[in-house]
Amino acid sequence: MKHWTVLLLAGLLMQLLFAPAVDAAPSLQTQTIHTVQPGENLFRISLRYGVTVDAIKSTNGLSSDIVYVGQRLIIPTSSAPAPAPAQPSTPTGGLHTVQAGETLSAIALRYRVTSWALVQANHLASANLIYVGQQLIIPGGATTPAPTAGTYTVRPGDSLSSIAARFGTTVAALAAQNGISNPEFITVGQVLRLSGNAITPATGGARHIYIYLSQQHLYAYEGDRLVYSFVVSSGRAPTYTRTGDFRVQSKVPNAWGSTWNIWMPNWLGIYWSGGLENGIHALPVMPNGQTLWAGYLGTPVSFGCIVLGTYEAQQLYNWAEIGTPVTIRY
Repeated sequence: MKHWTVLLLAGLLMQLLFAPAVDAAPSLQTQTIHTVQPGENLFRISLRYGVTVDAIKSTNGLSSDIVYVGQRLIIPTSSAPAPAPAQPSTPTGGLHTVQAGETLSAIALRYRVTSWALVQANHLASANLIYVGQQLIIPGGATTPAPTAGTYTVRPGDSLSSIAARFGTTVAALAAQNGISNPEFITVGQVLRLSGNAITPATGGARHIYIYLSQQHLYAYEGDRLVYSFVVSSGRAPTYTRTGDFRVQSKVPNAWGSTWNIWMPNWLGIYWSGGLENGIHALPVMPNGQTLWAGYLGTPVSFGCIVLGTYEAQQLYNWAEIGTPVTIRY
């Protein structure tokens, strides 16, 4: 009897040892938490994780699109594990080393990409924060267009007089050869002819400014040609920027905002909101010289205006004219 008992116990032990493992109850999927960084908004975060803005708002109980730096957001995921944000591949020959005086928008214009594309490709916290010597990935492997013989591509910091001195010619000759009516105004990325017969200044297409609040981005067109592509900041709650079709109705080199006690350089007024005019302008400056909102471009922070970087606002101010159409969409 003892012999059979020992055999039975040994059999039970073998079954326990070699039986297939039974999975425990499915473990809860690790929750994805994202901490909002400077320069981010819900639109950018949604793109990073491949979800919609509405899904993020619903999951976090948000009633508006406004988020703040340091805020922790739950990223909604499907039952299947969410794929990790794709890491950009470094394209051959697609690197640019930041030079003194350059901005991200100027680099974007030079390589014919958008500032937002550079922000994504390089995981930048802000389109307003780059440094000299930094190496940037140019998405798509784009490289600086090779100039043909007898041409020069304008770079940040160039003036017509410095280019003329460099190539042993005169400002008047360059202006005539390139149909430039105002020698004080050339743009980064513009290709200049260094020799040849004078040409008649081209009138070009109609100028138009488009602003997309969901992208926090401004695009300036001359006809079908994209002239500028800039990251902006629009109005935060409760002073949201109004959508609609407007025109540049005023130009002031340095407007004073008495309501907020700030200077607003390169002011382009576009519509009235009660007794106040809203417009497009550079990062505001306080009476003590401190610049407001530096490093927060790409996030709604203003009192209703469209805010640009200092360099970008000056470029747009010089380019835009009274009456230039301004379209603002979500």
